[in-house]
Amino acid sequence: MADGERAAFEAYARTGQRRLYRTAYLLCGDTEGAQDLTQTTLAKLFQHWRRASRADNLDAYAKTVLVRTFVAERRRSVRDLLAHNRNAPRPHPNPAPDADLRVTLLALLAELPPRARAMVVLRYWDDLSVETVASLLRCSESTVKSQCSRSLVRLRARMGDVQLYSTGS
Repeated sequence: MADGERAAFEAYARTGQRRLYRTAYLLCGDTEGAQDLTQTTLAKLFQHWRRASRADNLDAYAKTVLVRTFVAERRRSVRDLLAHNRNAPRPHPNPAPDADLRVTLLALLAELPPRARAMVVLRYWDDLSVETVASLLRCSESTVKSQCSRSLVRLRARMGDVQLYSTGS
């Protein structure tokens, strides 16, 4: 890699790392996982910088790498976990009425399958269009719509009595 290309990558990494980390944190639900995912994404971008730097939208390209890396890693870890511990009970958070909504939502997001979690985060947190999410995850738009709808129903059911919005009283 030429010095100019290295400098361009380093500049992008400095400015783009925070944006990537935000999405990674929402996908992973924890600091360590988000840091690992962000670093893996940046390493992949560095490895393929010549191609990445020619992308029309470098941030979108980087986010695609991040999401695809997340989904691939989760598939591997889920397969490993299922192979080792098929009958382990899954913890279900039961937040108190005064629980921090952010912590509650992160815990509930973590219950979603990785691909569905990625769809919800990209669609509703990153505010991407259905078409863009479908492109990022290499699936149909109808899959994004149905998975997001099912995931929202599941999240709302798990939220129970936790109040999402102020009643204005």
